[in-house]
Amino acid sequence: MDVRSTLYDMYAQKKQVTIHMLKEELHQKEILHISYGSLRTLLFNLGFKYLKDDNRRALMETTNISSMRAAFFRKYMENKNSPFARQLVFLDETWIFSKGSKMRSWQDNSVKSVRKPGGFDGKRFIVLHAGHSGGFIKNASLIFASKSKTLDYHGEMNHELFTKWVENQLIPNLEEPSLIIMDNAPYHSVQLEKQPSSSWKKQEIAEWLVKNNIPYNRQMFKPELLSIAKMYKRPKQYKIDTILQENGHEVLRLPPYHCQFNAIEMIWADAKNFYNTHIGENGHKDENVLDMWKKSLEKCTPEVWNAKVCHTEKIIKDWYDDLPGHY
Repeated sequence: MDVRSTLYDMYAQKKQVTIHMLKEELHQKEILHISYGSLRTLLFNLGFKYLKDDNRRALMETTNISSMRAAFFRKYMENKNSPFARQLVFLDETWIFSKGSKMRSWQDNSVKSVRKPGGFDGKRFIVLHAGHSGGFIKNASLIFASKSKTLDYHGEMNHELFTKWVENQLIPNLEEPSLIIMDNAPYHSVQLEKQPSSSWKKQEIAEWLVKNNIPYNRQMFKPELLSIAKMYKRPKQYKIDTILQENGHEVLRLPPYHCQFNAIEMIWADAKNFYNTHIGENGHKDENVLDMWKKSLEKCTPEVWNAKVCHTEKIIKDWYDDLPGHY
């Protein structure tokens, strides 16, 4: 067993991996006798970094998420290798504040140096846009002021609003058949037909069975009806996917916790950095916010977009290449 294998084995045993614990583990197993400094240098050379533990990485490797990632890679590679490959379009929602969002400040250990959440960044605006390697989709920008006082904006971006944007601003401005990459936000994922669950009443399950010509005994109890319904469970069909397909486009859904596969995330980072740096130069009124955000988007030129998309495709390829059997 080498240093890398020892480290992975410690993770498998749910041990914390510090330089001291790793050195002790290597010493006890008589694998390597080395100073702390030399071990640290060796770890760097092996590609390791001392980072904060990220539970998201564990979630990414669950069976369900791994399966969704496999489906993502399969559809992505099928499109990439097709002689009729579709243009990749990346869409996402985000938010900005009228006074900007300063994420860093000089602090000590006192609670007096901690900013309290709630209003210090001003009014919040919700943003929706899409783009590809040639830049933002023309006329697809949507921005509106939030009415919510909570930190979560997702409640205000509903399916009706998102669908209206897709039909009126996205589809009319897509110049060629596209593969549209989006996440699994609830308003992206409204189903054409919901399928029975334990929250359904017995009569509702029975009506679903009748509607789908599935035989059952009227004397059956709810758990029995639900069991039959699950036997005939159909693949999920999303309303927004159907709308896009009817207009010649396809949807590629990101696996949860894999925002690194969405190029627009890096675009948001650049746009927000410019916005947060310059907002306030002309005031914080709504018109000033909208004007500065427009300027922020203009900084994300087609050249910038192309670089971000190329980088994202490299990330996807690296993930794909590192997986056993390439799925």
